[in-house]
Amino acid sequence: MSKAAHILEGFSHSYQNTCIVGAAAELDLFTPMIRSPLTAAELARQRETDLRATVMLLDALVALEVLRKSSNTEPVYSVRDEYRELLDIGHPKTFVPMLRHRMTCIRQWVELARVLKSGQPQDRVASLLGPAEDYRSFVLAMHSVGVMFAAEVVDSLEQAGCLKFRHLLDVGGASGTYTLEMLKRLPHAQATIFDLPPAIEEARKRFVGSPFEARIRLAAGDFYADELPVGCDFAWVSAIIHQFDRQHAQMLYAKVHRVLESGGVIAVRDFVMQPDRTVPLDGAMFAINMLTATQTGMCYTFDEIREDLEISGFSDVRYAVPADTMGAVVTAAK
Repeated sequence: MSKAAHILEGFSHSYQNTCIVGAAAELDLFTPMIRSPLTAAELARQRETDLRATVMLLDALVALEVLRKSSNTEPVYSVRDEYRELLDIGHPKTFVPMLRHRMTCIRQWVELARVLKSGQPQDRVASLLGPAEDYRSFVLAMHSVGVMFAAEVVDSLEQAGCLKFRHLLDVGGASGTYTLEMLKRLPHAQATIFDLPPAIEEARKRFVGSPFEARIRLAAGDFYADELPVGCDFAWVSAIIHQFDRQHAQMLYAKVHRVLESGGVIAVRDFVMQPDRTVPLDGAMFAINMLTATQTGMCYTFDEIREDLEISGFSDVRYAVPADTMGAVVTAAK
């Protein structure tokens, strides 16, 4: 097989691992095996799945070295130690919501040819869990990935001299992962998290009774339709602008500009594409994700972000934290 054929062969079946792990995550097959090793029959009874299908999926997970399988006559399956925290749906570091969200993405990506014909995403197909739980998985997935990268991103902000504020406004802040990391470093600062009601409820669950509860205000709303809360000197717009076109980005920036105190700063975290839009690779791939999932979403270059911020009233636009990931940050001042 030629190198090119080998590469294409790899491309053509890379979906398989995702679907195997994702299906197990959607049905929460992992958590019971973390509690105690189980036979396929015991797991199938607990999760009300077909026994033959369950055996085949479990064996595939063993082959992928996610599970272990005993050599008994009736073998038992268990989750390998290195995956236990990540695959336990009740653990603070769980990655299960992200695996479920990836399955939502796959159901959109599989119709990419039709999207290319129409220019519009296809109707979303819900998982077995239903649309409401799929949205909750998305919110919690943002928390899952945030837990892994928030400290690193906030460290970069601090090193760039950008982490200076009295009151943070976390626009679309979900469960407050970045808010928490920033408040840890600024013990006298306060914050407002603004997001849709289901996301705010997840933030409420996270912070109630915690040492940070008194420092955080939770505000439910829709930044597409509603004005933002006032009183902030630092606005964090994190992983949002890829969801829509430049006109809507300008509208959001203008809303932030209206509520930001004079001298305040907006920080926009997202992929920042090179002018030819092929670098970084992850950004080019994520742009396709937006093509399959949104009406107008895409990834932007620094010049586009700068121009949109300036149109919305901001100045001193800087590429404060360069990165080839969604950890890139552009800042601007009011």
